[in-house]
Amino acid sequence: MDTYTLEHYLDLLRADTEVESFEAALAVQHVRRQIINGGKDNGRLDLDSALQSQHLELFPAHAVETSQRTKYFEGDWRRLKRLFPSLRDAWEKGQALFQEDLAHVTGSREEMEYLSMIDFAVDCFASARATNLYPHDRALQNWVINGYTLHLNDSAYTGIGRLHLIEHCTCVTPRSRVHP
Repeated sequence: MDTYTLEHYLDLLRADTEVESFEAALAVQHVRRQIINGGKDNGRLDLDSALQSQHLELFPAHAVETSQRTKYFEGDWRRLKRLFPSLRDAWEKGQALFQEDLAHVTGSREEMEYLSMIDFAVDCFASARATNLYPHDRALQNWVINGYTLHLNDSAYTGIGRLHLIEHCTCVTPRSRVHP
């Protein structure tokens, strides 16, 4: 089944497009896109829909088993499944980098305010750190940013995170502030 590209099976202009192969190709394409975008549907930060690496990892594992029966995109699913150890590592590095940044800014009220603004933290803290870690791999950069951002968001809603990020941040605008 891997003799054609994914785009071949997604081409609705072809008269011989099969529904089953089209559905299977869409699933591969969607998961591939989420991997490239760091667990996000559209590449933009959305804390409500961003997946953690372990959530996304479950589907390709199951898809490999299914593809062995159906013979649809078995090689594609195997390749995607092999990516997850490095994606998980990048995600965990993002969490660790957030902890480092939090420890670094704890003594500075001004820097603490910047870290509390999620958009700013992503643009100035997480993105820079991710690019330094993986200068040539945008997908791994996105997973670092995902881990960093979700950990920032989780910290903002916990007691310790709230003490560090919310109590010390009085100058942050309501739109960009992490809300308890």
